[in-house]
Amino acid sequence: MRTGTQLIVAAALALPVLAGCGQLQETQQQLDDAQQGLDKATACLDALDVAGYTPNLADVEQAQGDARAKADEIGALAQRVGDTTLRDNLLDVQASLEQVATGQIDLRNGLNWSQRHLEKTTAVATTCSDVTGG
Repeated sequence: MRTGTQLIVAAALALPVLAGCGQLQETQQQLDDAQQGLDKATACLDALDVAGYTPNLADVEQAQGDARAKADEIGALAQRVGDTTLRDNLLDVQASLEQVATGQIDLRNGLNWSQRHLEKTTAVATTCSDVTGG
């Protein structure tokens, strides 16, 4: 009889602990969600800073070097971002900058490139506005 009573007491004492586990898991999920939002917001600040770069196509050598550095920076940022939409947008911007870095873009086709690059940069800004409230 004593063992049965001990089991009932142990079960009664375990119920609040088990209920607390559910609350702990919910709180942990909320913290994880907040951290992901913070990570995305930080990535967005970095991305908008780098993605907004516009090369001076009058100086091709300088434009290629700068575009290579910016493309590498965007690529590294894309690898750290957990949000797939933002990552895809960043990789689009990276590909655009690589066109300049590899000499595919010059003064003759720079205006068309600039328009397409602006659209890619705008996609990053739009994705980021979901997090930053912009």
